[in-house]
Amino acid sequence: MRFVDTVSFAAVAAALVATGTMTLSAQPAHAQAAAPLSANPLIGPWNTPDAVPPYDRIKPAHYAPAFDEGMRLARKDLDAIANNKAAPTFQNTIEAMERSGELLTRTANAFFNLTGSDGTPEIQAVETEVGPKLARFQSQTYLDKKLFGRIDALYQKREALGLTEEQARLLEVTWKSFMRSGAALPDAQRTRLAAIDEQLAKLNTEFGQKVVADQKAGDTLLSAAEMAGMPDSFRAAAADRAGKAGKPGMFLVGATRSDFEPFMTQATNRAAREKVFHAFDERGSNANANNTGDTIKQMVSLRLERAKLLGFKSHADFQLANSMAETPEAAQALMDQVYQAGLAQAKKEEADLQKLATADGISKLEPWDWRFYSEKVRKARYDLDENQLKPYLPMEGIFGGLKETTERLFGLKLVERTDIPTWNTGIRTFDVFEADGRRVGLFYADWFTRDTKQPGAWMNEIRTQNGLENRKPQVVNNMNVTPPAKGQVALVSYDDAETMFHEFGHALHGLLSATRYPSLAGTAVYRDYVEFPSQVYEHWVSDRGILERHARNAKGEPMPPQLLDALMKARNFNQGFMTVQQLSSAIVDMELHRLESIPADFDAVKFEKATLAKYGVPEAVGMRHRLSHFTHLFSGGYSAGYYAYTWAEVLEADAFAKWQESGDIWNKDIAASYRKNILQTGNSRPPQESFIAFRGRLPTPDALLKNRGLK
Repeated sequence: MRFVDTVSFAAVAAALVATGTMTLSAQPAHAQAAAPLSANPLIGPWNTPDAVPPYDRIKPAHYAPAFDEGMRLARKDLDAIANNKAAPTFQNTIEAMERSGELLTRTANAFFNLTGSDGTPEIQAVETEVGPKLARFQSQTYLDKKLFGRIDALYQKREALGLTEEQARLLEVTWKSFMRSGAALPDAQRTRLAAIDEQLAKLNTEFGQKVVADQKAGDTLLSAAEMAGMPDSFRAAAADRAGKAGKPGMFLVGATRSDFEPFMTQATNRAAREKVFHAFDERGSNANANNTGDTIKQMVSLRLERAKLLGFKSHADFQLANSMAETPEAAQALMDQVYQAGLAQAKKEEADLQKLATADGISKLEPWDWRFYSEKVRKARYDLDENQLKPYLPMEGIFGGLKETTERLFGLKLVERTDIPTWNTGIRTFDVFEADGRRVGLFYADWFTRDTKQPGAWMNEIRTQNGLENRKPQVVNNMNVTPPAKGQVALVSYDDAETMFHEFGHALHGLLSATRYPSLAGTAVYRDYVEFPSQVYEHWVSDRGILERHARNAKGEPMPPQLLDALMKARNFNQGFMTVQQLSSAIVDMELHRLESIPADFDAVKFEKATLAKYGVPEAVGMRHRLSHFTHLFSGGYSAGYYAYTWAEVLEADAFAKWQESGDIWNKDIAASYRKNILQTGNSRPPQESFIAFRGRLPTPDALLKNRGLK
């Protein structure tokens, strides 16, 4: 069982994935179809290729009984450790904990993979049922006095135990996890902490389900006139969705980023842009049953109470005590430096766009205008047209570029399999092999959007690399690419292409992990470090050679040189807008979680508006993620942590500069060092040590500002 520093086991899983529509009144799935445990495919050996979850045989009704049995067996394992009459040793306590709870871990990984990627009403009902149970189980574990007594006894004499570097790190991480979960608190405070954890688990699930429900309700039906300016591929996909929704002759534009971004950029009908903008932007803040305002208020209040019980003045202080940044002040200082540079650039960009809008009779540039006029400026300045670009970005071609990149840098090959059971149609699986034929692990690609999938893109693990048990990792990448109409190929935006490389950077972090202990493996690192390897990998999607070989249209023709030239020149275009959008979300997150008291009349929308005004965020720019649908914060693991993307970008920009300084971004010696010192080490040592081992020093923000064209 992996022991990590978090609020609850349920929150760990939900940090990777969110959920679908709200079904709190649904009957518990296991009550609908009770069956003996012996007939449950989750229990017992998984006789499948590579022992993957038997998704072809698992039904929603199987999960709750498997969770119950898994928790029973895990508790038995942990009680045996806690009550061991022998003196505590690393092997009979810490290592024994690493080996405990196998059924619970397998079930949780298989299940929480679904809550984000295929959160059907039946799956949501199970999530609603088991979330509080898992939180209770986690609290009981972390507040077990006997268990913590053994861990604490080892920690207090750690330097005399003769531990390896990795063992010492695991002992430290485990001890801190228990301390941060209240193991040393008086009984009354421990009881209250457990109640808070359980309530947060319920609210965590509630928030994610409300957001996806409101997202689905935000589907916008448009007429042919309202689709003016959109390319044929987009129109065909939107018409297909409308037809399936029983609205032939109409066009359905989803309240998802994969639909929102191209529509805001290319639709010439301003009223239609405004309509789609509001559907996307107001998810979770509408006056309906899916409004998340009260859920947010309850969560920030409980988080603050929890932090104070543990001796911190705010939730942000609690969260960042276990991060590279260490304090909210350090994180804020970095954000301020980058934000101010981005804001200055965004104001220049806004002035240019307002001139174009004024020429069209628009006196005030609105949020639904920025991308549209920005695209006009980009076309005029760089002769780059999104409509011309996208036909040369087939999803399969970009994936081909990703495979070439992975093989050239690390010698890894991806070989597709057809015998792996998956949870829905359209999911592909690949074995990953070393150059010498040794198998690394299994990769699942779930790239297409569906009504039951949470928004965004993410990586999660179905099985974590485990050197203790010699188990290969199984990792999943999720995206929300709009499926093509029948007979057509899936086309992606350049942003989608970067996202595919980004998520595979996470996948490599999991696949190439080489730790002994699963609690330290792969992505089990600080939140402001975990985005570092993923953001590094984005750089290769813009390599000219990769695009020349893989950015090809339906006829197999490569992207014309002049179009490729324009794409390369425009890479830093609109960086002020993108920097402010991202950092305004991070700043609101940090300001919210630095509160030391929550007003009785707290309103998330009003707080957000006041914070944006305080920092001078232009109205036409706004936030990338508003609080009302900010799943990173309220159904994920990024509360007081969205700054992590910028922090990690400092790391990755400085790290990638090492390849640039060598004059060869395909330098295999540097790639080998990066693999050894970053990807393989997981959390087996402090991240600062891993970065210094690779780069020779700590990073500076100079490369980041230069990369964004802000310096």
